[in-house]
Amino acid sequence: MKQRAVATVLVAALSAGAAPPALAGGITVPFFTNYFHKMHAKHEEKKEIARRQDAYRDWFYHKNGYYPTHDQFRQWYVETYHTDPG
Repeated sequence: MKQRAVATVLVAALSAGAAPPALAGGITVPFFTNYFHKMHAKHEEKKEIARRQDAYRDWFYHKNGYYPTHDQFRQWYVETYHTDPG
């Protein structure tokens, strides 16, 4: 009878010890959600930069007869949007 009581206490202790990792896994879910949200936002920003670059290249070509260099595009982008296109 005493062994059964000790075994029950050990099983209860081990079960209680296993619960915090399960809870810790649940706590990290907002981290991953935030990570994927930021990753999606960065992807959308890169698509927007590419769209702006294509539009500027087309405008520049029709105006000057040749495509702008990367440095010319970067200079225009910084002057227009006050941030580096990356």
